[in-house]
Amino acid sequence: MPVIGLFDIGRTTLLATRRALDTTAHNVANAATPGYTRQEAMLENIPSGTMIGTGVSGKGVRIIEVRRMYDAFTSLQLMNEKSNLSYWNTYNKGVIKIENIFNEARDTGISPAITGFFNSWREVAQNPQGHTERTLLIKNAEFLSLRINMAYKSLNDLRSEIFKSSVSLVNEVNSITSRIADLNEKIASSPGALDLKDQRDHLLERLNQIAKVTTFEDNVGRYNILIGGTPLVDGGKVYRMSVSTDVNDNMQFFVNLPDEMRNVTNHIAGGELKANLDLRENKINDFMHRLNAFAINLSDTINLHHRRGFGLDGIGGRNFFNPLVSITDPIGGGTVTSVSVVDVGLYSRNINKQYRIDYNTTGGAGYQPEGTPPIFWRVQESTDGGATWTTIDPTVPTNVALAVGTDFRTLTFNGIMVRIDGAPGALIIPGGERFDINPRLHAAQELGVAFSDPTRVAAALDGTMLPGDNRNARAIADLINQPIMAGRSTPVDFYRSMVADAGVEAMSAKTSLRFYNTLVEELERKRQEISGVSLDEEAANLIKFQKLFEAAARMIRVADELLTTLINMTGR
Repeated sequence: MPVIGLFDIGRTTLLATRRALDTTAHNVANAATPGYTRQEAMLENIPSGTMIGTGVSGKGVRIIEVRRMYDAFTSLQLMNEKSNLSYWNTYNKGVIKIENIFNEARDTGISPAITGFFNSWREVAQNPQGHTERTLLIKNAEFLSLRINMAYKSLNDLRSEIFKSSVSLVNEVNSITSRIADLNEKIASSPGALDLKDQRDHLLERLNQIAKVTTFEDNVGRYNILIGGTPLVDGGKVYRMSVSTDVNDNMQFFVNLPDEMRNVTNHIAGGELKANLDLRENKINDFMHRLNAFAINLSDTINLHHRRGFGLDGIGGRNFFNPLVSITDPIGGGTVTSVSVVDVGLYSRNINKQYRIDYNTTGGAGYQPEGTPPIFWRVQESTDGGATWTTIDPTVPTNVALAVGTDFRTLTFNGIMVRIDGAPGALIIPGGERFDINPRLHAAQELGVAFSDPTRVAAALDGTMLPGDNRNARAIADLINQPIMAGRSTPVDFYRSMVADAGVEAMSAKTSLRFYNTLVEELERKRQEISGVSLDEEAANLIKFQKLFEAAARMIRVADELLTTLINMTGR
């Protein structure tokens, strides 16, 4: 190799080691930067030098690329598991709030209030003319109503809080997708911009924590991001996401495409938004419906028994609680005496409906005979406030069930049971009988005592035996042990099942959170082994490349001395 070749080798070494030093320094500077991936300068020898015997001398070194130490498989795993962790973290916080609403650790819980209410009836039965016992009963009934009102309102407030959180998260999604689209264009025009790719991957990871998405890369290195097949980012284009509530106050998510607002609610599959959906529309709603069912059945059963009795003023037929089901009987004849929930699941799926029951003796479309003499009946439902009615097919046994007594009949449909009192002849009236029935949408929030006058408490079963008759008070006190709630549960057992379910759900969420937290920590350690910056390793690299740089400089100095010697020798 000519002496001049030493200059070329020295020069390439200086350039390569300087670039390697820059890369190492960049790693050190970003050791604490979130989302940063360690970079490494890839060195390659330069071949095709001068023939020396059977070999070829090289021409130095060069950097072929600076690459990210990026493990796509581990990063994808981590992204998916962080989405699951984010889901359970959000879900766990929500169920803890639900558990706190049903906290029975104190004497002010609903379960003690139920027991105190029925015990007050027993005290009234022991002294039916006592003003103090009657007043205490009303106060305990008001306290029970207030506790149920507060629990329901707290659940409803939690739903509102979750909706506000979802709005903020959707705004963050739109901000992230806009930034990713901008980075897409910059990366497409400069494929070697490794730091931009780090920034984009870090944003994508956060996006997956909000809502799980699908990502693929096009032929120029741009990310296309979809949620359930609907695009959020298409290269440099962004499609904005929005959230709103429908007529039933259920949360709905949309993506604003050029030709439509596409509903993607059913495609939210993970992350914080999925947790919010599951909490708001499933778990919290379930507890709210169960509280509604509890309030409706408590009010209905107590009122049914209370109307049979008489107050100290000799007047009967009065409700104890405010009715939680609106009943309209525009024709007269039979009387709806009870509307209760028998299946919370069916009731909750039909929560926004009102019903119409028709009786006549001529039949017709949608009517079915009851027996002999033939009385035909029909059950209709409406979801638009009674503007339109749809007949519930009575030929399907699971739709409508009928039971007939001597002077009453019960119709069971959509999770509720309606009792209509009246002998068959009472229902055979000109024009036919009709009842409109509308369960209150927020029954648990509207539960309250119907009066404040202690003399109206109907402790007596016979108005001629006042004031000593206590039989009705005893009958109502005994209801605490009767299966008057949905699922044939007693009042205390029904409510305790809610408390137990809240506790089990919180424990399950906590267990899942610990599992995914451990899994993410393990994957994070695995990623750090490949992509993380080790300051000790980078310090060693700095020394190594520094020595290489110094050696290259020394090589050029030696080449210069050799060349000077040759020139001097030639000049003699």
